Amino acid sequence: MSINSFERKQENEWLENVIKEARKQFDKMRDFDEKIEKEAIETQKELWQEVGPISAANELDQLADFMSFIDVMKRQKREYGFIEKLKKKYEKMILSPYFGRIDFIEDGDKKAEKYYIGMSNLINDDYDTLVYDWRAPVSSMFYDYEIGKAEFKCPEGIVGGEVTLKRQYKISNGKIEYMFDSNLKIDDEILQEILAKSTDGRMNAIVTTIQREQNKAIRNEEYKNLIVQGPAGSGKTSIALHRVAYLLYKHRNEITSQNILIFSPNQIFNDYISNVLPQLGEENILQTTFMEYMNKALNVDLKKENYYDMMEYILSSKDKPSYQKRILNIKFKSSVEFIDILKKYVSYVEKADRGFTDIIFRGKMIISSKDLQGLLYKDYSYLPLKRRLQKIRERVLFLLEPYKKERIREVAGELEISGDFIDRVELTEKSIAIVKDEMKDIYSKIDRITEFDLVDIYRKLFENLEFFSGSSNIENSKNEIDEIKSYTLENLDARQIYYEDQLILLYLKGAFGDIPKTSEIKYVIIDEAQDYTPLQYEIFYQLFKSANITMLGDLNQSINPFMNVGNYNNISHIFLRENTCIMNLTKSYRSTMEITNFSRMLLNKEVAEESIARHGDEPLVHGFPNEEAIKMRILEDIKIYKDKGYKSIGIITRTKKEADEVYEFLKDKVQVKCIVKDDDDYVNGTIIIPIFLAKGLEFDMVIIYNAGDENYNCEEERLLLYTACTRALHVLHVYYSGKCTPLLQGKYRS
Repeated sequence: MSINSFERKQENEWLENVIKEARKQFDKMRDFDEKIEKEAIETQKELWQEVGPISAANELDQLADFMSFIDVMKRQKREYGFIEKLKKKYEKMILSPYFGRIDFIEDGDKKAEKYYIGMSNLINDDYDTLVYDWRAPVSSMFYDYEIGKAEFKCPEGIVGGEVTLKRQYKISNGKIEYMFDSNLKIDDEILQEILAKSTDGRMNAIVTTIQREQNKAIRNEEYKNLIVQGPAGSGKTSIALHRVAYLLYKHRNEITSQNILIFSPNQIFNDYISNVLPQLGEENILQTTFMEYMNKALNVDLKKENYYDMMEYILSSKDKPSYQKRILNIKFKSSVEFIDILKKYVSYVEKADRGFTDIIFRGKMIISSKDLQGLLYKDYSYLPLKRRLQKIRERVLFLLEPYKKERIREVAGELEISGDFIDRVELTEKSIAIVKDEMKDIYSKIDRITEFDLVDIYRKLFENLEFFSGSSNIENSKNEIDEIKSYTLENLDARQIYYEDQLILLYLKGAFGDIPKTSEIKYVIIDEAQDYTPLQYEIFYQLFKSANITMLGDLNQSINPFMNVGNYNNISHIFLRENTCIMNLTKSYRSTMEITNFSRMLLNKEVAEESIARHGDEPLVHGFPNEEAIKMRILEDIKIYKDKGYKSIGIITRTKKEADEVYEFLKDKVQVKCIVKDDDDYVNGTIIIPIFLAKGLEFDMVIIYNAGDENYNCEEERLLLYTACTRALHVLHVYYSGKCTPLLQGKYRS
């Protein structure tokens, strides 16, 4: 629908009024800022003049005065931080106050109300809302409805009516660059323009182009748990971050950024997404990786393998003699059936005889074995095992204390008669030392009966694996069980614990009540949900039972063929259907249609999802006589595509070893960064990165390094190659030496 000159004039006048109001409020905040700064200086002067240095003579009075000044200064600091946040908000609004408008006639009214929608609210002194925050209830109609019947949900209930106009704007530096009316969903025109641009290195907010299905996921609060399944490029991570911003806006009186935790695939990804929430006017939330959390929680004196070393082993060690044995262990310990074994084992350990005997000191009964059993199985039965044992220890020591004190007095009396001491201090010290030595055995006994050794508990599971697996629905043969048992025990003897074993240790630690409390976490976001095993979801449930959990993933992007969720039915016993909603995204926005079709062909199955109608070059698949020739071609590509204006080029290798080799060739010839560690900083430009670290990232151009049949030759590697290809926005080149991977099924070969 075209916009006539009269409407354009009205729109420009409205924009001027809005910017004028934003400037006015910015100036007001700047004045407040200056006032608080002056007050802060004055407070510090008064503190020095009225309190001065605290002296011993009037310490308490001075301390009280000092603390009252500190309270004032803390309040001033909070006010200053709040005003700085508002100043930033108004600065942004002066440049671009809104991006959309809907005209809505509420049922029963005759005249349509105009709602301008932007990143933040703007309310004038008369309490008129000039701009509505994109997260406000009424703004949801901008994303969800076409022209015609519409409704939105607010605290008072459902408000129905009709959308009579839907308009989009691009405003830069306070000027309307263009605007147009849309009779359908948010038009592809703005979306196409944004998607066609070269990426600037980090993820950005997508407020102006949120699609209907994305908006539903962002605002969904009907269920405690939300699973968002969507193809590569469907905006899952963007949904996660915009959902966080929405929750912080809607529940701003109940939660802060410290009440929300996101589990990301790695620290590189945390760095990559660090811009989004600040762009939305919110503080970054707590971020961690599962591996980082596990490292902190598992305080065991063993050599621990990290996830990426495990991935490197899986992808580069097929020829090693122990490879199949390791894979057998990973599959067994990551299976749903093994969780049943663990749960039975936990129950067994909790009920097992602790070998209690009477605690007697110098012929006096402190506590009987029967009473100890009563404490363990009755009095403290409501607690997990670790806490029960701690409580028993505290109880026994409490009962022992009077006898200990009495004995110290007896010994002191004996020493006093003998005169074997210099002064009263030595008398006391000697008495305590003698009694301590006398009680050495009893303390050792208390330690033994209340001991909680996590590694020893784990060891005993595998020492008796055939017993605990015998009654479970495990398909492994006796020989395989014996092999798994011996392999695990050999590694424990060598003080080595592999990644898959750490998960089990962490689960046992949680099951026995030995994990820190996480009650302050109200919302948990789990990104790349497909790459967590059912056991890891059991651990998430242990940690965050009361929290709302949002899981976002794509089952087609499981990079570890042996450790993944499999399908969401495998966790349906944890996240019950009545509390859980699964939302399926149906459209991909990242890549050109040519790259999307090529990538989906790799899946070797029917894919129903749509993709954005954005066209580009066909992906190039090209063979070379050797890897040196591939490296030479990559060098040429970098120069060519940099000259074409592409800002980010991702050279994706299968392994760290390959990434290092490519980097050694390129580093002196072109500006390039190699990322091979989880905590490497993410930078824009040309990056060499193994696929298992590239999850969630995207690049203008992607070069797949050596997709030959030696690197990608079996079904287990299909999703790995698919994930690598779907990192590309505009250009995809797949290079190989020798024979091309059979996973391409004879298509696209040159």
